[in-house]
Amino acid sequence: MNIPVLSGIGICQRSHDDGRILLQETDFQLMAGARVAISGASGAGKSVFLRTISLLDLPAAGKLYRNGELVQLNAISIGQHRSQIAYVSQKPVLVPGTILDNLQLPYTLNRYKQKNFDAKLSQQIFNDLGKDKNFLERETTDLSGGEAQLVCLLRILQLNPPVLLLDEPTASLDETSARFVQKLLNQWQQENPKAAYLWISHSEQQVYEVADEVWYFDAGKFTHSKQLQQKEGHHAD
Repeated sequence: MNIPVLSGIGICQRSHDDGRILLQETDFQLMAGARVAISGASGAGKSVFLRTISLLDLPAAGKLYRNGELVQLNAISIGQHRSQIAYVSQKPVLVPGTILDNLQLPYTLNRYKQKNFDAKLSQQIFNDLGKDKNFLERETTDLSGGEAQLVCLLRILQLNPPVLLLDEPTASLDETSARFVQKLLNQWQQENPKAAYLWISHSEQQVYEVADEVWYFDAGKFTHSKQLQQKEGHHAD
């Protein structure tokens, strides 16, 4: 029997200001290797859902499970969860310094000290994306929005999280930059076939390019899902 890599029962979220319900009781299962797009109008609860299941915002109610085991809402368990369930926001956030400084940053944290940074692999990935051999030495202040988002993604992908939560990662990018982001994520999942992602997108074309299944949200509720037909050239090149 397949056990979901991430699942929830009755996950609910309320506004901290007035107690208003932002996410109605939600049950879900995300299997290893799944490519799921999340669709719905603005304010439908999509981002609230991702932030809640990543435990960036703790749920108001409900139970969250990772690999079939209940996730406890204490500091140690929350830290472990966030290292396994990685969240990528729409706007890239980088620290001052070079791209190399930013890519090395996670390895200064206790939870990743057992892992080693591979500069050659990072450079190879950027080479494959058409960047020059000195790209890692560039200052983050000199990057375009698309390049900054690529750096943010690689900073997370190099840690090989089992689940990636993508909150409109290409919404503010031009078409070329968005394609680079899709290519990087496609490449990552091909190399890590058990990794799963949830990808919020308002682009119908992108949904069909990045997902095998769509979850629909409306008025803070997960209403239904739909399987997408596999197509030739389904992945972004």
